[in-house]
Amino acid sequence: MEHNPRLNDKQLSAAISPKQLLIAVALVAVAAAILGLSQLLIGPNTATSGYLTLLFLLSVVRAGSWRTRLFSVMWSLTVAALGFAVGGFGLWATLAALVLVSIVQAFVTIGEASFLTRSPVNLLAFASLSQSGAELWQAMLGSAIGAAVIVAFAALTKSRKQPDAADVPLSDRISYAAVTAIGSFLIVYLAELLDFPYREWTLLSFSVILAVSADQQSQRGWSRILGSVAGVALALMVSLLPAPIPLVLAAIFIVLCVAYINAGNYALFVLFLTPAILLTTASEHSAFALGLYRLESVVFATVIALVGSLAVACLRRPAVDR
Repeated sequence: MEHNPRLNDKQLSAAISPKQLLIAVALVAVAAAILGLSQLLIGPNTATSGYLTLLFLLSVVRAGSWRTRLFSVMWSLTVAALGFAVGGFGLWATLAALVLVSIVQAFVTIGEASFLTRSPVNLLAFASLSQSGAELWQAMLGSAIGAAVIVAFAALTKSRKQPDAADVPLSDRISYAAVTAIGSFLIVYLAELLDFPYREWTLLSFSVILAVSADQQSQRGWSRILGSVAGVALALMVSLLPAPIPLVLAAIFIVLCVAYINAGNYALFVLFLTPAILLTTASEHSAFALGLYRLESVVFATVIALVGSLAVACLRRPAVDR
């Protein structure tokens, strides 16, 4: 099932237009200013919620209709509220909600809204937020702030009508729902069992690999792995530089991430995404250990995604071909 046709895994050109770069700089600057003020005036939980929702809705900037944009905002707020609600009830309630969102996502994200594939990631993130002592109003206010930033930029950005995915066969949607639900369950459950601290990283990689059609998933998985390896190496080199150079470069990497995702260049998006994440992640782990965690999460996510898709392909293969 094609969930994000705009990201081209095979696109190698690093070319980017001045307009795309300017939009990326403006979006990052405005978002940083608003989220910074939110943290200062309201608190870190609101700022975190805004950041999560902003990432979730980033692709909405290029949506071609206001109906799509408003639906995407409502879906993001629903996922946030559900995740926050179940987080206080423990692991099994969170896993049940994760499966539910994974299934529903396959049937509500159609047409231009098909890029909303990180719903399980946001649900898990808001469940974790509720366990950290945050209040519901803080989470929802932050989500509304993040959504407002995206909607404002969408109004100022020239949209492009995307292909309609409404004619995707029901069997494909059921297959996608099953793989996403089972894979998400396994990732979170095993992360809990093995005490792996970055389950959101794994779940995100899993979600974006499944975001393309089955014949492109292997290519995307390799793009994710190779881009992450290069990104970890870049992050390690940058981390050796004196402050504040690593943070300045991290900001540049974030801008390039936004620019390349809007340009549809997935390979370069991943390349700059990894050091941007590693250089801005607060952790007691060393840069080297953090890089290893990143690579472990990407490899494991790729294996789960490809095995799940292969299992579906085998089950759907006609008996005469077996």
